[in-house]
Amino acid sequence: MNDRDVEILKGRLIPVPKHVEFGDGGEFRLCDGCRIVLRVGEAAGVAELTDSLCRRYWNVAAKPVVEAAPETQSFAVDAYKIGIAETELSVAARGLTGVSNAFKTLRQLAEVERGTERVTGHFLVPCEIDDAPALEFRGIHLCIFPETPLWDIEKQLRLAAYHKFNYAVIECWGVFPFESHPEMCWRDRTLDRGELKRLIRLGRELGITAIPQFNILGHATASRVCTGKHFVLDCDPSLQPLFEPAGWSWCLSNPETRRILTDLVEELHDFFDRPPFFHIGCDEAYDLGSCRECGRKPLKELVRDHILHFHDLLARRGARVMMWHDMLVEKGDARWRGYTANARPEMAELYRELPRDIVIADWQYGYPVADDGGEPAWPTVRFFADGGFDVLVCPWLNREGTVGLGRTAARERLLGMLATTWHISHDRKFPDIYGVAASAAWNPEATLPTLPGRRLTVALHTRQIGWDMGIDGYEKTGWCQRQVDPGTHPHELC
Repeated sequence: MNDRDVEILKGRLIPVPKHVEFGDGGEFRLCDGCRIVLRVGEAAGVAELTDSLCRRYWNVAAKPVVEAAPETQSFAVDAYKIGIAETELSVAARGLTGVSNAFKTLRQLAEVERGTERVTGHFLVPCEIDDAPALEFRGIHLCIFPETPLWDIEKQLRLAAYHKFNYAVIECWGVFPFESHPEMCWRDRTLDRGELKRLIRLGRELGITAIPQFNILGHATASRVCTGKHFVLDCDPSLQPLFEPAGWSWCLSNPETRRILTDLVEELHDFFDRPPFFHIGCDEAYDLGSCRECGRKPLKELVRDHILHFHDLLARRGARVMMWHDMLVEKGDARWRGYTANARPEMAELYRELPRDIVIADWQYGYPVADDGGEPAWPTVRFFADGGFDVLVCPWLNREGTVGLGRTAARERLLGMLATTWHISHDRKFPDIYGVAASAAWNPEATLPTLPGRRLTVALHTRQIGWDMGIDGYEKTGWCQRQVDPGTHPHELC
């Protein structure tokens, strides 16, 4: 097999496996009765999963053969090995999770038979794959805006699982219909609770644990700051005492604020089936402490007691708090020059008083080249890790930054990565968020295909997810709902 063949085949894989070697010889035909040997340490459900995936991916009734392999008990839960020869396909893994990951790779690698109008079968080329993730926590942050249809969240969940993410932080922007406080939601843009519950459980079946996020400090408008909207006060001005005068942050001196937020956090945690994490936000609280009552009290103490309340509340429920990092590092401190830091001076030492089981989600969206022209130092990441916290690196759109943060997380043995999407989930940058972040979280040392190859690969994977969902409507395909923005390019003007 020549170098170009290898490049083409590797370009189909997201994330690129840790070790893959392609060989020559006859292809393995995925057909009824094909022999698939599964060498596992935990055999329960493996044959049934293999049969189900073969039928779903390739419409074949394979012949799975399960063999006990005690040595696989030492594999990481996500790890797997694949061997493909002309007469046999073998998969080695500890159990169901590793087998599922192996079949995601096999689906991406499989090619349809040629020479016919319609699909008659698939084949796999000979290869050996030995794969395991660099990071334990591989998360994607998804936003449900009032404009976001839940079928789109399903697509993104399925694609994240296909790219071997294992967590999804889901932030509902003013659209979750709370039963405890119905006023905490847009009146005319509530999501379907039953449909969201289905997606949470679907995620679990696909290998993704859904984590709720609700902002308990800033971002209390549950709306993007550039829109001027407020999910509560635009509809009910009588609730102004719960917020700072500008409405961007919650009023921490008001005991009613904590009472209501406690109800909301508990309801969301229950609704998400009590996952092991809960994200409390805590970023960009620009107007914190701006009301007269909060201004009379030490800001650090107000915020500390507020965070500790929710830390203890969730700890009693068996969950760890996640929070954004930026309100814990002082804006203007020379150590963080070029990096995200938003804390006022009186907040700079707050981190010392927080429990070390809080997970710090350090969001850095650029690529601040070092003074010597080298890779960024990512000092805030090291600051929190050295302080005893588990840290998630959180990139966004910048390709170099995403890869650099992935390498840093792997090298420093951090908890993992939480890639963010925000409002860019229907845009040409979408392949960078999914394709690049998935590889950076799984195998940050891999060489990624460049555009347009990466874009074509993510398009193919998105199409395969659409097949799983039974999608065929125009707006539900691809990652852009429309090819032409009618506001920018009105069709009637030529």
